[in-house]
Amino acid sequence: MEESGDLLLFLGRFHPLFLHLPIGFLVMAVLLEFVSKKEKYRALRPAVGFTLFIGAISALVAAILGLMLARDGGYSEDLLGIHQWLGIALVIFAFGTWWLQRQYEEKGTDKLKKAYTGSLVLMMVFLGGAGHYGGSLTHGSNYLTQNMPNGLRALVGLERSKGPKLITNLQEAEVFGDIVHPILEMRCNSCHNASKKKGDLQMHTVQAMQRGGESGAAFVAGDPAQSLLLQRIHLPETDDEHMPPKGKTQLTDQQVALLEWWISEGAPFDKKVAEVNVDGSIDEILQTLVDPNANKSEVEILLASEPPVPSAEKIKAFRDQGVMIKTLAANSNWLQVAIDKKLPVEDLLAGLAESFPEQITWLDLKESAISDQGLAPVGKLKNLTKLRLEKTPISDSGMDHLKGLTYLEFLNIYGSQVGDQGIAKLSDLRNLRSLYAWETRVTAAGANQLEGQLAKLTVNLGFEVNVVDSLTVEVLPVGNKTP
Repeated sequence: MEESGDLLLFLGRFHPLFLHLPIGFLVMAVLLEFVSKKEKYRALRPAVGFTLFIGAISALVAAILGLMLARDGGYSEDLLGIHQWLGIALVIFAFGTWWLQRQYEEKGTDKLKKAYTGSLVLMMVFLGGAGHYGGSLTHGSNYLTQNMPNGLRALVGLERSKGPKLITNLQEAEVFGDIVHPILEMRCNSCHNASKKKGDLQMHTVQAMQRGGESGAAFVAGDPAQSLLLQRIHLPETDDEHMPPKGKTQLTDQQVALLEWWISEGAPFDKKVAEVNVDGSIDEILQTLVDPNANKSEVEILLASEPPVPSAEKIKAFRDQGVMIKTLAANSNWLQVAIDKKLPVEDLLAGLAESFPEQITWLDLKESAISDQGLAPVGKLKNLTKLRLEKTPISDSGMDHLKGLTYLEFLNIYGSQVGDQGIAKLSDLRNLRSLYAWETRVTAAGANQLEGQLAKLTVNLGFEVNVVDSLTVEVLPVGNKTP
């Protein structure tokens, strides 16, 4: 029985994979139905029934897997119940719509046409409802409206979003309500809320925090080392028990320090900052909380601002020469640029640096023949955050031109001639997080030294093969940190 239960839970984990199939097929069936009414697309009509049938079958499979996944627990019973019944109704109406479509195609009566059309509409209603409540189970009930603009919120009758609460009087601020809870809200509550309680742990209210989860109390007042909350945070990110899970935004060092401070002070829920002990390092962190940009990295703050509007004529001129140049996002002035290796890279780079010194933040020069001296214009791109130089002939001297790129977060020099002396020149780039140096002259010792100077940095040197014996081969990561 235990083995059977494990198998059901294992199969249930495939529910998120299969649930997209009925969405795609059923929506496609509706589109085919309406498009095929036009004479031009009449040939598509035979595909409607087939698409409906495949959609109904995939909906059935997704529903069965969903029922298996529900055994895992950790979800709001109310939301789960609504989601389940909407899913079951979707399966019924999907098969019913498919059957009515076949009957209508054979007999073509007005009664069958009305029944088929009504069933088609109801099927889409159940599809939308099941998807909405499924999303609420996974991401929280306010996921859809969390970032809704206030103008749209007013239009649909929702309360205006007031945004994060700024601390104006630090001494009167509540330790939990104003300092700790916002951290949990940002980094933990997407999985531990009223709708989704992973590990049976909820963190959206004081009572839920105090209650703990299936593994016990989330914290031990006065003892950070024995507090499960911090133990999970301090696990390696590759560990299955690490929180937040790999792939989600991780807590900053400052946020972790504030959680440790709160627990060390007895995990108070009703005390103000003036009523607890605040040492020098914590005071420095707390002072930043009166700033709306608190807990954001320098690069996040930079990209949240906007540089001057780039010249549309100059952008077109470079595009006409074959340069890939576009904005990072819609209505953004930040530019990402890629120069193909077949183009005159050095001349184009010099022109780009003169034309867009403030706007270019991503630059791709991979596989080009750029020289160390030809890389000099990059030094003018003071707001550069991402630079790709893989498979280029640059060497240690080329790194001199990167010394002033304060905001650089990502650098790829894979397959270049850069060595330890070259990457040592990057020691002042405090925002550098990822350095890819596979197949370069960079050694593990050089990587370790740079990682020691830049706490946020991971130097990825690829993997080396270690032959243990004639039958065993180990693949080992090279460098101080796991890639």
